[in-house]
Amino acid sequence: MYFQLSVSLLFVYVGVVALYRLYFHPLCKYPGPLIAALTDWYELYHNIIQGGALLTEIDKLHKLHGPVIRIGPNTLHFNDRNAYHDIYSNGTAFVKEPGFYLGFMAHAPSGLVSACDPEEAKLQKSLLGPMFSRRAVLALESTVQKKVDQLVSLMKEHYTSPSSSIQMASAYRAVTTDVITEYCFAQSADTMIPGFDHPIQRSVQEVVKRIWIQRHFPFLNTAASNAPQNLVEWLSPEYKSYVGMRTAYEHQIDGLLANPDSVSVADHETIYHHLLLNPKNRTTPSRRELIDQAFTLLGAGSDTVGNVCTVGTFYALKYPSIAQKLSTELYEAWPDEGRPLGLTVLEKLPFLTVFIKEALRFSVGVIHPMPRQATTTVNIAGFDIAPGTIVEMSTAFLHLNPDVFPDPYTFNPNRWLVEDTNEMNLDFAPFSKGPRSCVGLNLAWCELYLIFGNIFRKFNMKLHDEEVNERTDFRQGFKCDLVVSRWHWEDYRVSIQPFCEAHLSPSE
Repeated sequence: MYFQLSVSLLFVYVGVVALYRLYFHPLCKYPGPLIAALTDWYELYHNIIQGGALLTEIDKLHKLHGPVIRIGPNTLHFNDRNAYHDIYSNGTAFVKEPGFYLGFMAHAPSGLVSACDPEEAKLQKSLLGPMFSRRAVLALESTVQKKVDQLVSLMKEHYTSPSSSIQMASAYRAVTTDVITEYCFAQSADTMIPGFDHPIQRSVQEVVKRIWIQRHFPFLNTAASNAPQNLVEWLSPEYKSYVGMRTAYEHQIDGLLANPDSVSVADHETIYHHLLLNPKNRTTPSRRELIDQAFTLLGAGSDTVGNVCTVGTFYALKYPSIAQKLSTELYEAWPDEGRPLGLTVLEKLPFLTVFIKEALRFSVGVIHPMPRQATTTVNIAGFDIAPGTIVEMSTAFLHLNPDVFPDPYTFNPNRWLVEDTNEMNLDFAPFSKGPRSCVGLNLAWCELYLIFGNIFRKFNMKLHDEEVNERTDFRQGFKCDLVVSRWHWEDYRVSIQPFCEAHLSPSE
């Protein structure tokens, strides 16, 4: 009797909620799939069951329904450049939506990315910001250069024979992992080894692949942390290297908490100088908070920059005239490759600069929509939005807007060489916009200049697999949404030779 009554009440409840969401909810007037209006599991279906196909589905819906669509019971997605700026540049009217970010960052819930309270986020950014200022990056430029030199040496030693080839995605993610760990912690992960298959790299990629599982089922991350490690490693062998990496930073943090003065003996300034010794910090961060900040920076600083390098190199080699033009410009500015060329000089090279901007535009950055919640009634691109509504827009729709970037699916650095780039720069957001923009953007720019500058100055490269050229259209090649974009061809291999002037393009 009680069971039947409970089941009946459950069906009544579900029916009432469904009727409300379909016909009486403030968002019922917006177009979108029926299932999306009924349940948030619409996103789960595309992120997990369809392997990260949410963005592809959203693109289809916008083409069918227009600039604003309902993709959840309380969620709207926009495809309007004005909407992007309204949502992400307005720091007072929106906050990060906790349900998404605390699941998305379940492995580091106390880190900067997870901070949904604006005041807490402002404090954390004020503490970490000086570590990533332009002044700080220039002061530690030699640290970045040393890692890039290590990559160049490894490539010369192991991959310049006619029979060898190198998978650039793995090489780039190795160097960016070593840069961010050395820069932030004065303790490099040392993932640059022949083959570029260090266990830490594999574990980071596994975390990225599981990101949507923990976003929708965050309790699984907690369960894995509390379960016997032997059991977790047996169920997921890749987890072992993740645990090893986390343990290494835990030991470092434990030593710093036991003796805060030991921060001063590090080889160079680290994030711990700012988190432990900064007078702005009202309280000493807990062990968990320090660990979470470390893993937030590790993930954000390795995968995204590595992805930009992977995309940029691929298209430079797919269109050899781009690679030749890069090499020619670099050779003319840097005739003696044995003497390092600094960041401030590389920044002044016009074609290298526009090439990096196009690589950033094409790789998008964080490609998945990052939701915000309206704190008051707001107007977004002409639509009045009620308080509490979740709103979002993927940066991909900004970077691939044909009204601002003509022929947007073509990789074309020359688009940035026109006289007036104001409109393009306004909609150029690889590091997001507004108060929650990426804290590490100065370091990212430094890495991109030094990596691309050294690679295209010191090597002649050619795509190893000719078949790649037949399947590289952006829309065909796009694979799935795993926070940053992925393509079917991202495992491409390259044949490399030491630099030879014969490959330079004619002077213009």
